[in-house]
Amino acid sequence: MDDGKPGEIGDGARKRARLIDVARRANVSRATAARALGNYGLVTKETRAKVLAAAEALNYRVNELARSMRSGRTLTIGVVVADISNSFFSTSIRAIIDTAASSDYQILVLNTGDDLEAERDAIRVLLEKRVDGMVVVPSSRSHFSHLQLEDGGPSVPIVLLDRYVEGLKISSVTTDDFAASREAVRHFVACGHRRIGLMVATAAVNGHSTKEPADIVWTAQARMHGGMVGLAEAGITPTHKWLRYSRGEFEHARAAAMTILKDEPRPTAILATNEEMAIGCISVANEIDLSIDLSIGRDLSLILFDDPPWVSVFTPPLTVIRRPTYDLGRLAMQLLLAEINGEGTYQAAMLRTEIVHRQSVLTLRATEVDRH
Repeated sequence: MDDGKPGEIGDGARKRARLIDVARRANVSRATAARALGNYGLVTKETRAKVLAAAEALNYRVNELARSMRSGRTLTIGVVVADISNSFFSTSIRAIIDTAASSDYQILVLNTGDDLEAERDAIRVLLEKRVDGMVVVPSSRSHFSHLQLEDGGPSVPIVLLDRYVEGLKISSVTTDDFAASREAVRHFVACGHRRIGLMVATAAVNGHSTKEPADIVWTAQARMHGGMVGLAEAGITPTHKWLRYSRGEFEHARAAAMTILKDEPRPTAILATNEEMAIGCISVANEIDLSIDLSIGRDLSLILFDDPPWVSVFTPPLTVIRRPTYDLGRLAMQLLLAEINGEGTYQAAMLRTEIVHRQSVLTLRATEVDRH
């Protein structure tokens, strides 16, 4: 039988100490123990010392508490993302959580839907939670005063994930999406394609548009411009009806794809800048209202950014631009921890991508180019 006190080791298994156990041992109320351990509110030095001694005796998160009390930190990190349902962000967040946990940090994740006001609200909420730092996916490349220390922005370190903001002296971790799009178009051209469409996801438009929106984020702009350079290098004059900026939601992506694929002549290949754009293309290609059935990998070649699990088991498996998604999240967290510890310097890290060749890009023979 275990006759030991709560949190102590007796003859039986260890019972994990609770806040009430610490309060009883220190002979204070539970509320007073919470204030002393959280380092907030009115608590005398003697009472705080007594509560900390009780917590240490009961092994009540002793290491974390000692570190937090010495440094004045909460050991929490805020993460502000554009779309938590997107596989890219979910994988990046997992890397952030894993990396933070190795340094005893917890993560608070807020989703903005790529909306600027929601982003500002998220920053405010995280500051109220007294986070020690933030990883932020910014929704604008022209409105960022809420991220700048000198403009009265957050008083904690910030690292940008997946997006770079020119003129903002905050470390960022991105991939070379300009080069990735250019390489994808080059691959289409090498396979004989001349009629090439580009579908770029952005929250800066309502529905879909052929015109570049004013406040498009760096990532989306780099992907479109990289594709355009790839076309120019091949001597291809872009058909603007096949260049679409679309909101990321499925219905908008599908409407944009429908407009492109109902055009005559239609493109034989499309570069989709995320999985929603790709799903929109696939949905339209299978649409029975079209006058012709478009089979992916036969009548319509397709490349998409990122490598979500479903694309390798799709029929046919889809060619993708694979980005080091986990590495992006891990590096962002490493840079942030370095800044929190006073060891960081400004960095604009850009990681490389690779094309993973599968079966969704058809190689056209010279005699087939006009027919397709």
